[in-house]
Amino acid sequence: MKTVIPYVLLSMFISANVLASEEDVVALTTYKCHIETPNGSNIAVFEWDKALLIQEQSALLAEYVPTISNERLIVKRVVECITEDKVFKDVLVRELDAQRTY
Repeated sequence: MKTVIPYVLLSMFISANVLASEEDVVALTTYKCHIETPNGSNIAVFEWDKALLIQEQSALLAEYVPTISNERLIVKRVVECITEDKVFKDVLVRELDAQRTY
């Protein structure tokens, strides 16, 4: 009986840790953002938690980001961030998005 109690306590501890780690898993969503750069309009792709979308967009300003034109450009303005399955409002950016290779 004395040897069973430590094993029971150990298994309860491990089970609690596994449950806690499963709750910490965040589902990331892929977003494509129409951004304004010193070189004009471009698109950048990111994976973010849906709950942090506004904060992540705000954090892009004045940062260098990789764009679909294979350049790292500074973000002057974030025009629109949408999920991969959506289409951009701006027709020219839609055409740019259609040309990219995934």
